Amino acid sequence: MIVVSVIIPVYNADKFLERCINSLLSQTLASCEFIFVNDGSTDSSFSILERFQQKDSRVKLVSQENQGVSEARNNGLKIAQGTYIGFVDADDYVENNFFDTLYQTAEKHRLDITVCNYFSSQDGTAFTSKAPFKEHAVYESNTIKKDILPYFISHENINSIWNKLYRMSLIKDNAIIFPKGVALGEDGWFNSLCFAKADKVYFLSYAGYHYIDVSGSATRNIVGKNYFQRIEQEYENDYSHLQNAYLDTSRIEALKAHKYITKVVSLLHEYYNPVNAIEIETRKFLVKELLNSKTTIKIFKDYYKTVFLQKSKYEQILLFAIKYKLPFIISLVIGYSNKRNKR
Repeated sequence: MIVVSVIIPVYNADKFLERCINSLLSQTLASCEFIFVNDGSTDSSFSILERFQQKDSRVKLVSQENQGVSEARNNGLKIAQGTYIGFVDADDYVENNFFDTLYQTAEKHRLDITVCNYFSSQDGTAFTSKAPFKEHAVYESNTIKKDILPYFISHENINSIWNKLYRMSLIKDNAIIFPKGVALGEDGWFNSLCFAKADKVYFLSYAGYHYIDVSGSATRNIVGKNYFQRIEQEYENDYSHLQNAYLDTSRIEALKAHKYITKVVSLLHEYYNPVNAIEIETRKFLVKELLNSKTTIKIFKDYYKTVFLQKSKYEQILLFAIKYKLPFIISLVIGYSNKRNKR
């Protein structure tokens, strides 16, 4: 009997893939299957997967034309046989007791979703990422709707799917899949659907997942992938399915606006981060695009006062400059921040 199915989308990950596979095959939980979905890789990823498949029957291999991570995960879900579902990214790796720990916790408390912390790094600094919810406590349906679902709408730091274990019946019974054609926030969308239907959720203090950022330079991500346009697209997500006694339409829109403003401010810091080395004319264009966006103008018109009062003096100056389209002030404020933080 397979108790945990792990789905791993793979696209041109040959530099890190063997480390990922070895960490999975070393799991202390024996009753696992590892479903690798090759998403049209053009490097040696497929041959690596074939080699491991021949060595270990727990390795399942699915191939598809390049359709993106959401479709890869959906195709993995179609053939998964486990009582629980987990996800791993091909360039990451896990501790050998990772799925054992999550599985034992899920069984002990009869959980629909089990959440743990994870190891990450940023600008060369390693840290442990934690969810802002009480650990080692069972959250039941009413509390999930009241406290956790609003957080999914307004923040993104608990969006990841790879530090969670899901009961298969939760996903299958509610026909939950990853959204197709979504450039940003597909994990958060999937999680919002799962948490909305979950009866029991649990947050562990344990950390056993190693998230590795190998997406390439920040400049390429920001400039080459139209990151601001993806933020706008994510803002248009319809969260009406999450409405409940604690979440009406007006609150959902306010939470979405809060997230948009937070991400816009964060993106501006990336535009002016010296590490990213964005050319001056390119940066001017990107900042102008952001400030003149109809979405930005509307959100700052409707929610500026509410958000402004919640921010520090530094953030208030920055929000003022965004609202009144003052790029020179934005560059001065962020430049001062960079200097203080020795960027």
